[in-house]
Amino acid sequence: MTDSRSAATRTAPSAGSAVPAVPETPVATPDADAELLRLGYQPSLRRNLGLGALLVYGLLFFVPMAPVAVFGIVVNRSHGVPMLVYLVAAAIMGLSAVSYREMALRFPVAGSVYGYVRLSTNPFWGFVAGWLILLDYILMPALLTILSAVALAHILPGIPPAVFAALFVGASLAMNLRGLEITTRIGLVLLAIQLVVIGLFVAIVLAAAAAGKIHLTAEALWRPETSWAAVLSAVPIAALSFLGFDAVATLNEEARGGGRAVALATSLLLGLITALFCVQLWAASVVTNATSFAEGPATNRAFYVAVDAVAPAWFTPVFTLTNAFVAIFACLVVAHAASARLLFAMGRDGALPPAFARTNARGVPTVATWVIGLIALAVSVGFAEKAELMTSLVTFGAMSSYVLLHAGVVVRCLGTERSRRWLTHLIVPVLGAAVLVTALLRSSAITLAVGLGWLSLGLVGYAAWAVIRRRGGRRA
Repeated sequence: MTDSRSAATRTAPSAGSAVPAVPETPVATPDADAELLRLGYQPSLRRNLGLGALLVYGLLFFVPMAPVAVFGIVVNRSHGVPMLVYLVAAAIMGLSAVSYREMALRFPVAGSVYGYVRLSTNPFWGFVAGWLILLDYILMPALLTILSAVALAHILPGIPPAVFAALFVGASLAMNLRGLEITTRIGLVLLAIQLVVIGLFVAIVLAAAAAGKIHLTAEALWRPETSWAAVLSAVPIAALSFLGFDAVATLNEEARGGGRAVALATSLLLGLITALFCVQLWAASVVTNATSFAEGPATNRAFYVAVDAVAPAWFTPVFTLTNAFVAIFACLVVAHAASARLLFAMGRDGALPPAFARTNARGVPTVATWVIGLIALAVSVGFAEKAELMTSLVTFGAMSSYVLLHAGVVVRCLGTERSRRWLTHLIVPVLGAAVLVTALLRSSAITLAVGLGWLSLGLVGYAAWAVIRRRGGRRA
């Protein structure tokens, strides 16, 4: 453990030097700290998370009730087969999960896609990947704060949303400064609430079917008139629900099993979250049996219409509050933690100021945690009416960095290791990158403009920081 008052001890090179020598294939013995030391890093985060904690963390970040918000949109675009849409989206995003798994086995570092690309290519491309996904990580806590504040402001309209934003950010900051053990325990309770509510809804639907009020069908998966073009048009909406792999990868240095535990968790999470999504979609589709909803409120509240139609009156507010508050706040807490660990890793490598790498006695990156909290508060108050644009930018940051992740797999596995696993190390990453680039090119003009502007800002900052470091070195 490093001194809590100073930057994390490291033997890693600076942002402009070559990456440390690493073994060409994963080490056979899963000694997590030994693998970290082999990569040139001195462990400075507490390694106390088991597989169960990783799964809780990952499920909270994915948000088990995510399909509720987009159910109507997906039904409209697919003409009534939302389950099929989500299964196709899971298969496509599974390509990224495979690449994350391969990188976690080789590079069990806290920087996730930043560290993976840096160590598989070079520091410059690592910075680009880290800077791109930083757009996701900086905006995600703020976006979640806005959504939670709006939800509570609807129930308590006399209180300004900024007050709720301050409360949410303050609670998340307090939890994260206590360490991931505390965060995970509280997160487990929040996850359990979501799972119980989902389970109750499915049970209510099954009870209604048993009473003859509705009929169980598989039309949410396939209808005679199903069009693959319509299904594919809805996939980008569903894919947003699967952009959570990177958050789990930020915990490589706090997982007791290191990269192997994170790799296993990544694979399990894809299956678990897909099953949770599909169960909800099937239950809501059985109730509505709709191939389309009217534009506007009918589409936006389509899932709630299903709840209202089949559930007792007391369940509707429970379901609504759980989705609008518990699920979103839980995701805010884990997004805050993931964002801080990305800043920690980039600060430790010198890609950002080293102050971000400071940890406290609990092994928490305190400066990074505070910075993310303050940014979340400022953005959530200043851009409260820009939730749609922020959602697009979050997606832009994640998807663009995933493209570089896939490229890193090819460079590392085929170029350095001379692997002959063509499916895993060539076909999967090339297909994954192609799908993501296609989706990025279909982004709105303002999303592309802001996203590319963010990238340009990062490149200017990277060059300026390199000059500052060189001058500092000469003075020393």
